Amino acid sequence: MFTEWESNRVWYVDKPYRKFGLTHIQRMVVIKLDNDELMLISPIELTTQCQLALSKLGSVKYIVSSTPSYHHHLSDWWLAYSKAYFFATHALIEKRTDLNFDGVLSKRTPPQWQGQIFQTAIGNDDTPNKMIFCDPSSRTLFVSDTFVAIQSHLSIGQKFTSLIQGGTHQLRLPYLERRKFKNKAMLRVSIQEVMTWPFDRLITSNGLMVEKEAKEAFYQAFWWAFQ
Repeated sequence: MFTEWESNRVWYVDKPYRKFGLTHIQRMVVIKLDNDELMLISPIELTTQCQLALSKLGSVKYIVSSTPSYHHHLSDWWLAYSKAYFFATHALIEKRTDLNFDGVLSKRTPPQWQGQIFQTAIGNDDTPNKMIFCDPSSRTLFVSDTFVAIQSHLSIGQKFTSLIQGGTHQLRLPYLERRKFKNKAMLRVSIQEVMTWPFDRLITSNGLMVEKEAKEAFYQAFWWAFQ
């Protein structure tokens, strides 16, 4: 069920879903931290097959919703893994008042995975809606549904949606998202912070991936901020 991205460290699984009549991908990432504790980013639909696969990898400890876009299956995870810690963005916590979250995601890395995973957000908002993580061990950057791109493995519907949002074969920030960044100086500071992190590869919650030279791809997605 899971695709191994880094041996005994990182896995992912892609789940198709329909939006506005078009098929898109949601990707859940699983990172094995110290003591075989699993950190899940952007949880997908919880099935028996999924639970069995996770039990073979380690103990589900942290369930992280890095964007408010993917939350429809959180209730099932909350019931099945009551001992896990649930973290989400401020916007999602406000939206899902039916759930009890253990922490809000911000630019400050929680002590639970401090020293193992880097964490921040793009821009100067102290309560960001979309998060970025980096695993130095696998040299991978994990991004939420921040970017669009036209990649061969995506469905026709997602390629079309990316195209109308300004997507090409390279990573791009949608036009409407660019307009949200009013302070370019602060934006550049946050981009430069990410560029100091140790990563060569990149995967996103909406199914994109860059398997080499990911720093260059990430930087080029924000070229307009340095004009």
